[in-house]
Amino acid sequence: MEINPIDYSPEHQLWALECLGRLEHALDTSDDDHENPHGLLWQTPDEWLPTLLLAERLCELEKIERENLGKLQGHRKAIFQDALVTLGNWLNQLARSCPSTFEEQTARLVGLLVSQRAFECYRAFRKYNPSKSLGLFLQSMLFNGHSSSLRVAMDLLVDSPPLDWKDTALALSTLMQSTNWKLADVFPRLLDSDHPSVLAPALDLANSMVRKHGVSPHPAADRFDSLLGIFGAVTLQLQALEEDPRKFSDNVQAIQRMLFDAVSLLVSACDYFALMGEPRAIGKLNQAIELKHRRIKLEAAYALAKLGELRAVDLIVELLQDDSSRARAVAYLHELSADDRIGPEWTTSLAKAKSDLALWLSQPEQFAIPPSRIELVEQRTMLWPGFEGPQECFLLQFDYGTGEGTYSNVGFSGPFPSAMSLDMKAFSNDAAFAMYLASDVEDPSESRVAWESLPESQKNSYADWLSDLESKGFDEIKPLARLRCLGAEALLCQGTSDEGNAWGILTDGGSVIRCLSGPQTFETLFLQWKGKLALEILGDT
Repeated sequence: MEINPIDYSPEHQLWALECLGRLEHALDTSDDDHENPHGLLWQTPDEWLPTLLLAERLCELEKIERENLGKLQGHRKAIFQDALVTLGNWLNQLARSCPSTFEEQTARLVGLLVSQRAFECYRAFRKYNPSKSLGLFLQSMLFNGHSSSLRVAMDLLVDSPPLDWKDTALALSTLMQSTNWKLADVFPRLLDSDHPSVLAPALDLANSMVRKHGVSPHPAADRFDSLLGIFGAVTLQLQALEEDPRKFSDNVQAIQRMLFDAVSLLVSACDYFALMGEPRAIGKLNQAIELKHRRIKLEAAYALAKLGELRAVDLIVELLQDDSSRARAVAYLHELSADDRIGPEWTTSLAKAKSDLALWLSQPEQFAIPPSRIELVEQRTMLWPGFEGPQECFLLQFDYGTGEGTYSNVGFSGPFPSAMSLDMKAFSNDAAFAMYLASDVEDPSESRVAWESLPESQKNSYADWLSDLESKGFDEIKPLARLRCLGAEALLCQGTSDEGNAWGILTDGGSVIRCLSGPQTFETLFLQWKGKLALEILGDT
């Protein structure tokens, strides 16, 4: 796929050179022992077209600096990967905006140029296993729906797949959300892959085409026997992994990757067997239902029920007790016309809140597995931004593991599920509700200005606030920053007390919040203060 280049303006050329210069300077001067001081690396272009030139120049740079780029570590590697993600996002923006920015023929040409540059970037940078950018490059190739672009992208996915399934899922989500592509450009070629990071999302896409668009026959219909064999082999592998993970690796991350790949593929395959309606899958599904993994148990039971094995409905009903399985179990029982098997205790707001938090915690970017236990701490009815009327809100304690390797914290559910890295058990329930509210409130005017950057006249205006802190028993008070949020302002300080403790202190002239100094002092104080302000605005104090 080779397309003649276009002429770029001097401004485009200068912008691309500046981006390259900034990147090279950041890579040369970044200190791996300290946080990245460079901030925003590149200035967003006034138009997206010169992104094509930047992609071309970066590929040329890779050829020259290949050996050095392969040695990047720490913050230098993070800078490089962030740059690739930015480039991928900009190529996406150009691909999306083509139809509305250019005339039809020009838009088609630019769309093909995006595909070509994205293809070149994927081939050039895949060897560095960059996070997320490979999915963005693939996505940029798929936006225009052109047969040539799709077929090249499918070849990349099969012959040179990304290691992370999230890259494949990101790319194929473009096809799930669009109908401007031909099935023959994707299937059956995509199913030639034997890599879990590709095969599972590929089956998800094929299943989606059947379920949402009524495609018939199933795009993977002629692969039934091979997929059934793969399903059986992966089931046995996962069974052995559950019995003794050390047989496979002593590396925890490697075990987690094997587990995730196996689960993803088995879940997608269960959905495929349910859609196919082929009884030959029953034997393998019965093997999968014996695995310990609750998600696989549920999906295998649903597939068996769809294939006429009504005893599988009993297992779905049993899984209503599991917080992470409940939402899907309820949906499957509805679909199977077994609503009468759903007890009222599983449809309460608390049951839904527990299920939502368990599913959120199970996401790969969180804990990747559901907690072993979730218990109610407190339920409140609160006003919440973006929702009409009061909302049921829950503080929920969740626990992981048993014995010495335990982790416990307090999460939130209701309008949305969430948990924080802060030890939320250390706070009162009032403070915890306020902090989760603060985490959901956006204020574009939020600011933090270092104390030494303030003019003397502004520093003097806070003299009464600092005197008030002294009267409250704080010593050695040192202002650090002025904060502004939700129309209010505060001072962030550090100080000591008679007991000799070092404190982080936040005062807004009316109230004082303190916490022992530590790595998350600012986040702790700011969320409490912002939450208090949000509650006052909502009229719930």
